[in-house]
Amino acid sequence: MLKRVSGTRSKERSESVQGDNDSRRESGAAMVEMAFIFSLLVMLLVGVVTSAIAFGQKNSIENSAREASRYAATYPGPVDNSWLDTIRDVARAAAQGNLDPSVDGQYICVAHTGSNLKLEDTNGSPSYTSGTCYNDGLSDTRVQIVTRRDTRINAAFFSVDVTLNAPATARYERAE
Repeated sequence: MLKRVSGTRSKERSESVQGDNDSRRESGAAMVEMAFIFSLLVMLLVGVVTSAIAFGQKNSIENSAREASRYAATYPGPVDNSWLDTIRDVARAAAQGNLDPSVDGQYICVAHTGSNLKLEDTNGSPSYTSGTCYNDGLSDTRVQIVTRRDTRINAAFFSVDVTLNAPATARYERAE
């Protein structure tokens, strides 16, 4: 009888040791699975955050183009280079830092179709030419504003360069 009891105990011990090994294997597998899932979650989180930042920048430059075109529609004075500079400065101020000259890839175009004057400012280097910022198919006197900037959306293992573009047009209300 003692043999039988001791045999049972040894069988229980061997089952107990085997159960410990199984639980260790399962916890090891769970750790590997968690590592894969965690890396995917981090990648997704980084992508969501940088996409949200790019969306905020897009809203900011769209708002700056609208604000500058509204301001320019009634801004007095002869339309000349200083007028164009003032409208560009309004667009830059309304962009909340997203169109500062120090931002790589920033671009502001201000055009007055009645005088055929245009200002293009790329990274703080203005140039004054004639023409329009874009072809909108209208023939009346108007102000065109285009704001643009480059940004990057990161997703941990890859990134995408994106150009954010925002045009705005307003009919020029001032008598020339």
